[in-house]
Amino acid sequence: MIKRTQKLYWRPSRVPDRALALLSVVAICALAAVEFFRTGAASEHYDEMLQASQKMQEAIEVIRPIRGRVLPINPELDPVRSGLIGVASSPLTSTSGDLEAKQATINPNWGAVVVRMLIEAGVQPGDKVAVAISGSFPALNIAVYAALESLRLEPVIIVSGSASQWGANVPEFGWLEMAAHLRDAGVFKLTENVVTLGGLDDRGGGLERRGIEMIRAAANRAGLPLLEPDSFEAAVVERIRRYREAAGGEPIAALINVGGGVATVGPRSIDHFFERGLSRSAPPQAFRAPSVMGHFISRDVPVLNFSGMLTLSTRYGLPYPPLAPVSIGEGGVYRAETYRRWLAVLMIILLITLTGLIMRSANIALAVGSSGAHKDVLRPKV
Repeated sequence: MIKRTQKLYWRPSRVPDRALALLSVVAICALAAVEFFRTGAASEHYDEMLQASQKMQEAIEVIRPIRGRVLPINPELDPVRSGLIGVASSPLTSTSGDLEAKQATINPNWGAVVVRMLIEAGVQPGDKVAVAISGSFPALNIAVYAALESLRLEPVIIVSGSASQWGANVPEFGWLEMAAHLRDAGVFKLTENVVTLGGLDDRGGGLERRGIEMIRAAANRAGLPLLEPDSFEAAVVERIRRYREAAGGEPIAALINVGGGVATVGPRSIDHFFERGLSRSAPPQAFRAPSVMGHFISRDVPVLNFSGMLTLSTRYGLPYPPLAPVSIGEGGVYRAETYRRWLAVLMIILLITLTGLIMRSANIALAVGSSGAHKDVLRPKV
């Protein structure tokens, strides 16, 4: 049986390389123009954002002299002399920490960032919000408290008494002491609900015995219950139970996490699967181990995850780190940028028109060539 074969014909492109290069350049320029000429206006919630930032600045002014009396501020470690940068090691230190990340948070405009994220998460005044903080980023704790009060939310706050390097790890001046001073000064009215030891497995792993006793004493002075679970899994379950119980049966509108508390973000095998900033979902790998964050995401509760400070600083136009005091109202966080639609449409029309002209010119050239001496322009492809 004889099989017939068919020849496929191809026609070499007659579009000049220079024309293709021109089209590429114009496309890149069009994209750059649309990006560069975006319009920016003050955020719809500018007043709440500004209020939170002002509250954060007020808190820094309160903390600075108190910290100076407890332990002198080292300007090399704390260039803006906030009093919110701790020490390399102390009995309250649970793990290592990045100094630049801690320095990056000493900016009152983080209060505006938290407000913006909460608004994007869809919270409303009076909503219940679950909050997980530690001593690792005291400045971000202040930003969260400021945003919660600015938006008139009702938080359930679980705080780990320990801290990573350079956080609130100065003995007798951990986060619980800072929060008490801020309430005494009338900066905040919010109070914490529960204290944990933090550290490995949220059970004080990695802490000195003296540090654990310091946390117990601080919780006792604050009149707060101290959770000491039997295992990591129990720590996760107990935190979730406490949130639900304190919410009184009302739905929790969002979860805010500051830092890398293991019970909240999960062990190292999964914590990197959770997005920085606001997220509503996570890949399947994030649920390989139990975590408070995974629990809430699986129930469609938005999560605000404050970790990876370089990423968040870049996203919201804040310096990393600030080497001098930053003015309130600075940073891209306060502006809502939108694209100029008319410009985007114009660039699309320009590209379509230019593409059409180039193709038309190429077809004309091909037709002229085919009617002349170049009859063999069609060649079999075998």
